[in-house]
Amino acid sequence: MRVEAGGPERATEPPRKGSVTWRAIALGLLLIPPNCYWIVQMERVRKGPYVTSISLFANVVFVLVVLALVNAAIARRRPRLALTSAELLTIYGMVALASGLCGMDFGQVLMQMLGHAAFFAGPENRWAELFLDYLPDWLVVKDLAALKPYFGGNSTLYTAAHLRAWAVPALAWTGFTVMLLWVMLCVNVIFRQHWVARERLTFPITVLPLELATPHVPLFRSRLMWLGFAPAAGIGLLNGLALLYPSLPTINVGRTQLLPPGVGKPWNAMGGLPITFYPFCIGLGFLLPVDLLFSCWFFYFFWKAQRVITSAMAWDATPLFPFVNQQVFGALVGIAITLVWTARGYLGQVWRAAQGKPSELASAREAIPYRWALRGMALGLAGLVIFCRFGGMSWGLATAFMLIYVLVSFVVTRIRAELGPPVHDLHSISPDVMLTTALGTAGMRPQDLTMVSLLWWFNRAYRSHPMPVQMESLKLAQVAGFDAARMALALMLAAATGMLASIWAFVHLGYSLGTASKFWYGYGYGDQVFSRLAGWMSNPVPPNAMATWAMFVGLVTCAGLSFMRVRYLWWPFHPIGYATSSSFSMGLLWVPLLIAWLLKVVVFRSGGLRLYRAALPFFLGLILGDIMMGCLWSLIGILSGVETYSFWGA
Repeated sequence: MRVEAGGPERATEPPRKGSVTWRAIALGLLLIPPNCYWIVQMERVRKGPYVTSISLFANVVFVLVVLALVNAAIARRRPRLALTSAELLTIYGMVALASGLCGMDFGQVLMQMLGHAAFFAGPENRWAELFLDYLPDWLVVKDLAALKPYFGGNSTLYTAAHLRAWAVPALAWTGFTVMLLWVMLCVNVIFRQHWVARERLTFPITVLPLELATPHVPLFRSRLMWLGFAPAAGIGLLNGLALLYPSLPTINVGRTQLLPPGVGKPWNAMGGLPITFYPFCIGLGFLLPVDLLFSCWFFYFFWKAQRVITSAMAWDATPLFPFVNQQVFGALVGIAITLVWTARGYLGQVWRAAQGKPSELASAREAIPYRWALRGMALGLAGLVIFCRFGGMSWGLATAFMLIYVLVSFVVTRIRAELGPPVHDLHSISPDVMLTTALGTAGMRPQDLTMVSLLWWFNRAYRSHPMPVQMESLKLAQVAGFDAARMALALMLAAATGMLASIWAFVHLGYSLGTASKFWYGYGYGDQVFSRLAGWMSNPVPPNAMATWAMFVGLVTCAGLSFMRVRYLWWPFHPIGYATSSSFSMGLLWVPLLIAWLLKVVVFRSGGLRLYRAALPFFLGLILGDIMMGCLWSLIGILSGVETYSFWGA
């Protein structure tokens, strides 16, 4: 739809580029199971590439490129059979959402937890004594006869006993996930108009999919794109061949440790200083705003400096000091408050439209009407809280947990929509960590702590988060001019199918290969979370006042950065850079983002926006070249059974 500056979308429609069809939805659903199988092969069986740990899922870009090329060939011979842009983007959104559900920080963590406690409980860890009876039978697998071949391999999922052992937990968690994604979709619908039409956020992650879904793919006719594609693909080709033929040279774009080994205090508190030169990260970085690029690498060293100073002053005698995770959580809360406050007028219009009263948004077309989006969000949250209550969690803790999770998810979605950073892992910036830190574990019931631990699977980190994918899919529908309601339906179907396919792929390969023997870190997440739970129960701790104050410090710092950024145009420090740069993944990206920042500053000072747009195909070529060659090596390795080059390590 046509968008007028500063106002809502009007009823005037542009020429339509197709619509979401049932054949597109069917094709998307058919692609989801093999896509999930591919992801588990890459990220668990083969040790990379870790495609779901970056914002732009490489496997989904590969699928879209193949579809676009095949579709272009069909369009030349049988135009009526060719997929439209709307259909291609629908398939992209569905496969991307399913990839997030199958990702490193979502379904894969769940699958390492479901049978872990029962199988590995023993006298040395006292798990059976401490919490095994508190784990609901309908949420975990306790059948040791079914678990032994799952961890050991050389078996099959497809026996009555094995299927029966996994059926109830799989269906329960799939229902929970669908309800969770329904709440996310409702929140996205409520804020979509404000972010897309009023604030005109750029949604950098959607740039490449939109180019690839354009009829006849004009991006592939750009010489500048191929100039970027060639060196990126060439590096991947050479490094892949060198792995197979060690006599060949390599070009190391992966991790190199800059900090000397064995360095002493206080510099060892930095935890390393890796440098990388990933081509696709440089390309993605070029899509980011200049102030965010600067803030990402600047605040990366800001957090390092905090740790070094803490070590030098011996403040690390206080456990967890300087409470970096708590500071970041406070910053996320500050960003959320700022977003809601600045949108208060718009949210008032949403409420009026939902009540059927005169509103600026009365004519706005959304995937879900505002009335049902508000009701759906409330009912969905209530359903999630009831689910947790049935799992043993108290009403108050369950409500606080889900509200904090939705708040963090909302901010992650905004970060992607406005700035599109290549990573946003936010490890341990989660309700389970913050609630147990602020409230302590001494006053919590064992049932509460157990259910909090069972919810860790979608809170460990936020790299493969599905909520930003939903919002980006709604943005794709708006740009391409097709029905967002059909896109929402496709996304919800992809949610149910994607979760079931993720569970199937992991369990299928587990029984075949053995999650404890052939999977990389195949049960490590389970050991992490249940060892932590045992520690909570064996050694309960009181509330941590200093950590709570650190949350407040992060909130105030973020508010100050936001104030300065709004008041002074020259202010270079972005609050989102402050909130996202403490993560592990930023250590792998600070050099590519520094390079992208330097290049973008030169481009804008030399030729402004016009030169930026002219140079953009080159950087899209860097992304495509790296991703396409990396995914090809992955497929070759799976089909041949040999180790191949991984273009990205998380």
